[in-house]
Amino acid sequence: MSLSEIKNSLYEKEAKQNLSAHAESEFDAKVDSVAAGKVKVVETEDVWVKNKSGLNEKNRKILKTGSLIAGVIIGITLILVAVYQIRKSSFNESRVVVSIDGQSEAKSGKLLTYEISYNNNNWGSLKGAVLRITHPESFKPEESLQYREESPTVSVVNLDDLAGHATGKIIFGGRAFAPSGTLMFIKADLVYTPANFNSQFSANAQMGINVISTPMSLEIMAPQNLASGDSLDYQIDYKNIGAEDFENIRLKVDFQDGFIFSKANPSPSEGNNIWYIGHLSAGEEGKIIVNGKLQGTEGNIKKTVVQIGTINQGQFVNYNENDVSTEIVASPLVITQTVNGTLEYNADAGESLNFEIQYKNKSDIGLKNVIVKEVLDSQILDYSTLDMAGGSFDTQTKVIEWKSIDYPELANLAPGKGGSIKFSVKVKNVIPVQTVNDKNFVISGIARIDSPDIATSLDMNKIIAGNRIDIKLKSKLILDVKGYYSDLLISNFGPIPPIVGQSTSYTIHLKVGSVFNDITDGRVEVILPNGVVMTGKMYPEDSNLDYNERSNILVWNVGNVQAGNGALNSLREVSFQVKIKPSPNQADYAVELIKDVSFSAKDTFIKKDLKIQSGNKTTMLLEDKSINMLGWKVSK
Repeated sequence: MSLSEIKNSLYEKEAKQNLSAHAESEFDAKVDSVAAGKVKVVETEDVWVKNKSGLNEKNRKILKTGSLIAGVIIGITLILVAVYQIRKSSFNESRVVVSIDGQSEAKSGKLLTYEISYNNNNWGSLKGAVLRITHPESFKPEESLQYREESPTVSVVNLDDLAGHATGKIIFGGRAFAPSGTLMFIKADLVYTPANFNSQFSANAQMGINVISTPMSLEIMAPQNLASGDSLDYQIDYKNIGAEDFENIRLKVDFQDGFIFSKANPSPSEGNNIWYIGHLSAGEEGKIIVNGKLQGTEGNIKKTVVQIGTINQGQFVNYNENDVSTEIVASPLVITQTVNGTLEYNADAGESLNFEIQYKNKSDIGLKNVIVKEVLDSQILDYSTLDMAGGSFDTQTKVIEWKSIDYPELANLAPGKGGSIKFSVKVKNVIPVQTVNDKNFVISGIARIDSPDIATSLDMNKIIAGNRIDIKLKSKLILDVKGYYSDLLISNFGPIPPIVGQSTSYTIHLKVGSVFNDITDGRVEVILPNGVVMTGKMYPEDSNLDYNERSNILVWNVGNVQAGNGALNSLREVSFQVKIKPSPNQADYAVELIKDVSFSAKDTFIKKDLKIQSGNKTTMLLEDKSINMLGWKVSK
């Protein structure tokens, strides 16, 4: 067969089935080998001629099992895909929308209204939907039936279930109380669980509100520069510039470090930095002056902040605030002062105050024509007792002035040199208390020194340095102890005069008060002598009296007493009954009913403990007119 015939046979469209079974030829290696006896012929079936087909039983089972498993897996996958597609088509988180519409700028205190809309654009429903509205404490929501207050900063709307394609809205109103320039945010969160889901989802919206004005005007003024230790006055002005009245207004000052409070007009309502203003009508204004002194190192800038607002659920809500800064500057002159040898002193009525002013030139040049002044203005000082040791006193301005004519070294105060000036004055013996505001008295002494040789930024009058000292007046405690046999409150028994071996009772009256300052933890301790017994009768019957029979000590827990008690109103009083049974050795003598009485309390103004004592009390009760001259002496 030629090559062309073989090629045609191999590549014809319907090739022969047994192309490999060609005719033997002389070139067939197999024929040659057999003929030569070299190869043993083994008859085999040519694979090109016939292929074996079919599987055995084991392979068929394996194939059947594999097909079944593959079918189950494919079926489950198709079901899951179908469920996912169904759920996906019924709920998509992006189709739940919340929006807030309203004013982005607000005037503090004005009513604001916001429309909060919610939309469920899914086919499926939303279960247990809750709309939570979050706002700052300075935003006060109006009362509404649409929402309830969960906390001072969260209001809640229970929407229950929202059907597919359900929409709704609520009107959320309130007032923003904050200083101008404050940026606050209102946030709405719609929390829900989609039908056929177990997980919670939420949709959110937020809106910023810029406070552009406030109905409360607030200013604070103070010196921009000051020498350490010099006196400092803050002037605070406030006004309701809005059209509405405000209730429960408070003003709060956060003083800078180094500020030492002296006094204020009007006096603080709480501590030394909070004032209860209360009702403030539209257009109403007020002023507060705070006096003190400022200490610090050179270059320090001291910042004081004042706020005006109200209290809501125990929290201060700020309507407006302002601040002022004062820088501590160096001074070439130093001036200090003491009273009765100390920098801090609390005085009693009628006491003499001995001042000593010390000054020094810390510069490297001499200072000419130095003048020292002391401002000493107080309603409780007796200026007729003023002893200046030179100098002059202006009765109008209450200023003492010393010049070189009084102290020659002031004519030219050399570098590093200094001196001292002494003077004294007495506190009035009788200090009038006519109103509830007549309390917490302070005597302020402000020492200043200046020289024309030094330019300074502190003041236009070239005051170089100053120093303030405040003397606080201690409260005057009142303790009055009296005894009666004939008493209107408690009936007594026994013979008068007392008789040996027989019991006689007396009523003891205790009265206490505090004149100048409020006091706390008031306590009266009465020591009864041996042989004197408390019967248990007292008036009022619910009086806070504790009697220890073993120590024979009676304690009256007075508690708090306001200033003016005993001057503006009656003293606090309690009465109790004691009895005696005189022994033979007491015949012809007065019997001691009380050994000692003391009254102690804490003065809230000077922050110190005070104590006064009263002497003993015997049966010689001169205050009881029913007992004759011999009625106090024990008879046999």
